[in-house]
Amino acid sequence: MKAFVFDFDGTMIDTEAVWFDETQKYLRAEYGLNLPMEVYEKVVGSSDEPLLLYMAEATNGKFDAAAFQKYIDVAVHNGRDKLEMRDGFMRVYQYAKDNGYKIGLATSSARAWVEPILEKFGILADFETIQTADDVEVIKPDPALYRQAVEALGVKPEEAVAVEDSRNGSLSAIGAGLHTIAIKNEVTKGIVFPEGVTVYDSFADVDLDAFLAGK
Repeated sequence: MKAFVFDFDGTMIDTEAVWFDETQKYLRAEYGLNLPMEVYEKVVGSSDEPLLLYMAEATNGKFDAAAFQKYIDVAVHNGRDKLEMRDGFMRVYQYAKDNGYKIGLATSSARAWVEPILEKFGILADFETIQTADDVEVIKPDPALYRQAVEALGVKPEEAVAVEDSRNGSLSAIGAGLHTIAIKNEVTKGIVFPEGVTVYDSFADVDLDAFLAGK
């Protein structure tokens, strides 16, 4: 193993729970609807299209996507200064850094969302490559983001470990040929992950020495 490629939302920062809670709050207030977790799970780590389609159907075409996005931009994006790292993430991250692994990032989010948060936590400069939705035509679960990340790092896919939290992200990493671990969060704890992914309930459970020894 020569590199670690990290996902961002839900893996490093627990934005997924915040996004779900704010979406739920909006739908209840505006339309009297509850958002089923199985619907939200489809968009974690990928496109919002299944979620928007569900809301359009559930409101008989009355759903205002632009108003919803404006609300989310204010409630979530403008609240980024309040976001914190997931418990235990920095232990795994520091392991990669201290042991001389190349470090990359592959995210379905936009660069303008990701980089200010990495800079806030003082780790932006540690990433040798940051692949975002701005860099590919198709985001996760398509493997393009991870393929580009390992190429930019100058390593083979089988020489890299992807660190994920979602099914869509895991499918992307596996499709690109990376070894993949997934650490569940409150939103993804009920997801069935693809075969071949090593799944942990929390970062506290991650034993990288044991994982890497088996690769």
